[in-house]
Amino acid sequence: MKVLFSKPGKSVICADEDRLIFNFDDEFYYDINGLQVPAEEGFQDCDYDYSNDPWESYWIEDEGIEEKLVSESVIGVKEEIDDIFGKFGFKNRAGEFVIEPQYAFAHEFTCGLAAVNLNRTWYRTKDGRRFYENHFGYINERGETVIPFAYDEAWPFNKYRVAVVEDRQGSHLIDIAGNIIPGTEGLNISHYYDYDDRFFEFTYPYEDCTEECPVGMYDTKERKILLEPSVGGFIEWSEDNILVYDRGEGKFGPIDFTQYWLNSKGEKLYPWLVGKGFRIVGRPNKSQVSIVSVSQYTELSGNPSSYVLHNGKKYKRVSLYGIYSSKGCFIVPMEFEKITELSDNIFGCVKQGVITVIQVENSDC
Repeated sequence: MKVLFSKPGKSVICADEDRLIFNFDDEFYYDINGLQVPAEEGFQDCDYDYSNDPWESYWIEDEGIEEKLVSESVIGVKEEIDDIFGKFGFKNRAGEFVIEPQYAFAHEFTCGLAAVNLNRTWYRTKDGRRFYENHFGYINERGETVIPFAYDEAWPFNKYRVAVVEDRQGSHLIDIAGNIIPGTEGLNISHYYDYDDRFFEFTYPYEDCTEECPVGMYDTKERKILLEPSVGGFIEWSEDNILVYDRGEGKFGPIDFTQYWLNSKGEKLYPWLVGKGFRIVGRPNKSQVSIVSVSQYTELSGNPSSYVLHNGKKYKRVSLYGIYSSKGCFIVPMEFEKITELSDNIFGCVKQGVITVIQVENSDC
């Protein structure tokens, strides 16, 4: 490991990867030798603002889907409306309504279909409480009903032409023809996914289920359960790099989880990182080094404003970061408040208001 330079600061990003220019605290720029350089236009690679351009939605830019229509509401969405119909329709690229506003809600098109809510039907329960029932279905780009309005909730199809729907029997998955995918009836399936995601989170209907119930992984490409409910959650960084949260194993309960990586077959990746008790496990880079973290707990007394509660006691939790190697050893000790990978094997390590930029060398890995 080679220390390149240290400067005061709390956060750092790479502003120019080709020239290795680093931006400290959004104010100062330094080269790889720690020499300050003047700011230049284009240094900060800010994320594109999609909010004002619906045609540049993430699935158009990242996944290559280029739908012809986008949904738009001519009134603000309200928590409750007494009108049976809302005001969602679909515009083309010229800004003209091709499907006139008529829906209580409308998702964007994916795979040529859009989930839309035809209307809300209000009703009262026996105890006088007021609820509404949605009527979701799917339409094509001509506004024709392709999948009937038979669902209380429905969400867009992913790239494997699978969508999550809910009716009075619960949630399940359907294919592009509206057929229930066998084996998904009665599963509690999460609809929080991106178009490109292959795996959906699910649980079985537990009577006493809480947010801490274990979840499983459903594979929408192979249309089968990959992992039975046994983990706290997962993030699909790619089909063959899935970050799994293994909750409930730590000394301090579900908050003290550990992480590991799976591939699309459900096999554990990077065995040198498994079972080490790391709470945060970054995906290893090309040199097979990984940013890792553990939690350090300190019991608090009195009435602190923020704390972690476990077994009736209050704790302060601090994350300590380091860099671990496939050789099974630490390259950077686990003592930093934050570590950011800036470029190939160059890292910014933050501790007590100082950023140390280090370079991992081949002999370290």
